[in-house]
Amino acid sequence: MDEGPRASRFRRRLTMLLLVVYAAFVMVITLTPQMPGSGFVGRVVHRVLASLHARGLFESVNFLTIEFLGNILMFVPLGIFVALLVSRRHWWVLLFLGTIFSGVIELGQLLFLPDRFPEVRDLISNSTGFLLGATASVTFRLIVAHRDGLVERDRREAAQRAANSRHDHQRQ
Repeated sequence: MDEGPRASRFRRRLTMLLLVVYAAFVMVITLTPQMPGSGFVGRVVHRVLASLHARGLFESVNFLTIEFLGNILMFVPLGIFVALLVSRRHWWVLLFLGTIFSGVIELGQLLFLPDRFPEVRDLISNSTGFLLGATASVTFRLIVAHRDGLVERDRREAAQRAANSRHDHQRQ
């Protein structure tokens, strides 16, 4: 029984499931009528920032900075999952998928959520996060492929040495 393809198929299915679940989570966060910063998390962020500012710390950091960084971080896993599913031959689609997904979200906010305001900053931060995740994933895949190539080369060389050794023993 060949475990390679079965394990690979399982990993692809698991990655697809994680992608779908996480994409749904992102859509719930980004397509709810409530404005970011108006809920519990927003109040906590404002309190923490006020406390830090009162101590003279991170005075240039405001809620918009935190939101921008949060958007980047929120889209990193999407980039990772999608990059794991895209073949090496089609890596270039990763340059567009994050921006397209973010654009769909921003368009949904514009068309269906009058209390939400689609912003170019969100498109930029979301796309940046997606690309960071995709880049990390592609880099990891390249490192693993290189390592696998080295292991396979070493395995072939060892097999060749063993064959040569057997051949030498037979000649003696």
